[in-house]
Amino acid sequence: ILCYSNNVNMNIFSLLSYKKFLAKFINKIKNNKVFMALAYKGHRRNIVLPENFDLEEHLNQYPPARYGFADSQLRFNKDKIYYFLSLLSTIPARNKDLIDEEGWVPINMSYARNNIKDIKLYKDYLIATGVIECDYQAIKGKKSYGYRWKQQYSQTNFHCCNVACSHEEDAYFMQEENNEELADLPYLSHWYNQKKLTISPYVNQYAYALLKYKLADKSKWSTNSNTGKLKHPQLQYNAVLINIDKIKNHKYEIHVDNTVYRLHTVITNLQKDYRNFLSYNGQELICIDISNSQPYLACALLNPMFWRINSQLPLSLYSLPDNIQRSITSVAITMDIEKFFRQYNDEDFRDYKKTASDGKMYETIAEECQKNLQKSISRKEAKILMFYLLFSSNQGQNDDITINQMKKIFSNKLFPEVAELFKIIKHRFQDINDEKQHNRLSCLLQAIESEIILHRCCKRIWEEGKQQVPIFTIHDSITTTIEYSEYVKKIMEEELFRAIGVSPTLNIENWNLNRVEYPQILHDIIEQ
Repeated sequence: ILCYSNNVNMNIFSLLSYKKFLAKFINKIKNNKVFMALAYKGHRRNIVLPENFDLEEHLNQYPPARYGFADSQLRFNKDKIYYFLSLLSTIPARNKDLIDEEGWVPINMSYARNNIKDIKLYKDYLIATGVIECDYQAIKGKKSYGYRWKQQYSQTNFHCCNVACSHEEDAYFMQEENNEELADLPYLSHWYNQKKLTISPYVNQYAYALLKYKLADKSKWSTNSNTGKLKHPQLQYNAVLINIDKIKNHKYEIHVDNTVYRLHTVITNLQKDYRNFLSYNGQELICIDISNSQPYLACALLNPMFWRINSQLPLSLYSLPDNIQRSITSVAITMDIEKFFRQYNDEDFRDYKKTASDGKMYETIAEECQKNLQKSISRKEAKILMFYLLFSSNQGQNDDITINQMKKIFSNKLFPEVAELFKIIKHRFQDINDEKQHNRLSCLLQAIESEIILHRCCKRIWEEGKQQVPIFTIHDSITTTIEYSEYVKKIMEEELFRAIGVSPTLNIENWNLNRVEYPQILHDIIEQ
């Protein structure tokens, strides 16, 4: 309109042509074609849906007005249906530990209502009309109700669909994330912003073939490395579809949490096997990680100077974020830690430090299990066991008898002095208002990890490497191209030794198609 009204030479033919155009435009709006294109521009998202689910058909068969929306003061919005359904894949895509054996996805409705106040109506509609089901099992502070697709949908194929979903971003980002600070941390975000991290085109076929392979044989199902429980292959597949799609579209979702300040991205969420399909600017990637990282990082806690406010150590409690300091510095904890170090000296921790420094902690646990319980366990099982020893509450009992027995062996025989310090850190003090005080140790170790890996190693690589060394982190590891792998390894060794006080054992892992967990499946795909 401005274009025409500002044209002083506009003739009557031009005006008539414009009127015809405007009439056609208005007619298209009435037909919803242009209006839909404009309304949803920028609000379309890829979400995972069953191939046999058609929302339009479902709404026609089950009119919302008959299923809870007749009395609602808010207009029914299809976007909110897609939002809730997207949670069934985006939540496990963001947190692999939430993938369980039965395929249930825990959804915190309080958080969902913060984003969409009437979301309960949509959830109830989906349940009432047979799209999803609920387990109706919740444990306050521990577990939310679980939801999953009904059988008629769960047993069909799933695919990524591009739908109008203006609320869908809320499915990905949690309240504790702190993305703003990344603007001041180019050494963490720069290489993602280049959008040169890509994934092999074979990955979708591999993921689908792997799904069929696992569904045919439950003994092939993956296990949760922290709990030892099985993971449902369909939920794994749906989660990996989301993450693959995001990498293909360079939506890496880089953010830092404000609890332990770990850097999270779509790569940290991606199942380990699928990282073999990644490359940077066409170059193969190499991952350098710390062997038995949590037990190794705990060596820093065995120095009494770590706990002192005037410490001259390169890394101390007071090098860490304020919330981590506050979790430790109550009078009760401080006094108990001081008393602990009056009883023990560095010699008492020598065996533990050597075992952790050599990267042999999980092997040692496995050997002790064999020796004391006459039971053989793998390194992977020993790792799960060690995580429980480190991070469970002092009074916690596991369903696995072996874990409970090994907890006693670790505390009474293997490393009793170290176990005593861990118990002090995890102790539930009456004067501290925190239901999960046993998390204190895990948060402390993860904050130490973040400080060293992100703000010492990565920052030094960025500065000394003159912004030429591409790096990506997965918590206790740094990934780079083959060209720079030895350089990155050297920086990690130096910074870890400086901060922890003992040398680390670093593992080198190539990411390429020759390293996939199921090479025959990939071979068959490539040969097709």
